[in-house]
Amino acid sequence: MVTDRIVDHCLSVDGDRPDLPAHLLDWFAVAIGGATHADSTPAILEGVRKLAGPTPDPETDETATLLPSGERLTPADAALANGALAHSLDFDDTHLPSSLHPGAPVIAAALAAAEGEDTSADRFRDGVAAGYDVACTVGEAVGPDAHYDRGFHVTATCGTFGAVAAAGVVRGLDADELRNAFGIAGSQAAGSLQFLANGAWNKRLHPGLAARRGIEATDLAAAGVVGAADPLAGEHGFFAGYSDEPDPAAVERIGERDAVAQTGRKPYPCCRYLHSAIDALREIAPEVDPDAVESIEVAIPSAGVRLTGEPIEAKRRPDGFVDCQFSAPFAAALTLTEGTADAEAFLRAVGRLDDPPRWDDPAIRRLMDATSVGTDPAIETRFPEEWGARVAVTAGGETREASVSVPLGEPERPMSAAETEAKAAGLLAGSGVDADRLASVVESLDGRSVAELVEAATAE
Repeated sequence: MVTDRIVDHCLSVDGDRPDLPAHLLDWFAVAIGGATHADSTPAILEGVRKLAGPTPDPETDETATLLPSGERLTPADAALANGALAHSLDFDDTHLPSSLHPGAPVIAAALAAAEGEDTSADRFRDGVAAGYDVACTVGEAVGPDAHYDRGFHVTATCGTFGAVAAAGVVRGLDADELRNAFGIAGSQAAGSLQFLANGAWNKRLHPGLAARRGIEATDLAAAGVVGAADPLAGEHGFFAGYSDEPDPAAVERIGERDAVAQTGRKPYPCCRYLHSAIDALREIAPEVDPDAVESIEVAIPSAGVRLTGEPIEAKRRPDGFVDCQFSAPFAAALTLTEGTADAEAFLRAVGRLDDPPRWDDPAIRRLMDATSVGTDPAIETRFPEEWGARVAVTAGGETREASVSVPLGEPERPMSAAETEAKAAGLLAGSGVDADRLASVVESLDGRSVAELVEAATAE
């Protein structure tokens, strides 16, 4: 049975993985950066507090930390809040073969469970590793393209199973309890792409909801609640209900590859499908006067076109932060005018760094109107192994082209240690968290408690 294979892996997982510290630092940075910069943060945190009810007593109740404030919540509520914050800038890590963001739901669930149990950092790492492996494997098995075609958000749905694995390993659930937890999660996995219709904050909530479901499912299973058998590959299971092209056999390969090592980190806070195009446009930008641009052609995988290029009229008129993160015309216009779409450029352009938002700027609008978005047979053939892009910019009667097969931040083209640390430092600036201290703790978790890690990620 598919679930048995996953449970066996969870019970034997080893979290001592060389790439994990960089992903942990990235997660803490994007979560704390989301707390600082995302327009949705005040409303989301107010909503979490209303759901939470009375503040738990750390002396008698299991509690976990809201980052970076240090506020104490129940583990389920902390998982919801921190998971949402980690995705609120769309700057979190991405596993391309499954088309999901594993860190946001998995680390949020593992951290909340670890604090609630007061476990070691070693146990926390084991949970994170299990969560990445499970979320990414289930994402590949469901068939991400077919899953998207049915209108589901992979991070929300498959992230739920990763969160169960993470919380279950941290909490020391046995095989039967893990099976029940996954069975319960089969009735919880959810997340619609309808947020694209109006740039809704559902997108940002999705990993937090998945993380919370991981805590809830393991709570219920530990209490003896019986979950559905074969929740993934059963007749009415997740694969049958959520995809027209599942590949359950992919689950048999869990653990053959380190999902953490397969996961890339983002240099730009927007949809990953746009990153190769941004990389290519950055090559052209120094040679082009934006005022002279006549046309911009962007070719990306068709799955990315559906998310960032259709309907083109709407994508040329984004009306908010999320809209801009899923607009190829906006990304192209920003990159050509600023030379990049990094955190500072993007956050400034969407009005999160004191400047007014630029989506109504006539110069940006003119470039968005000049942008067309489609696919290319060569790009489509190599997808999903490669998330490539080809761009062509015509200015002054001359056309310049550039192609990128692998976006910056992927394992084949990694961000350097300096780039990773600079990203973290930029996101942590002004938060009250010491970036150097956090990086040092993340790099030396052996023998530490989770409390030490959380303390380093809490504002002074």
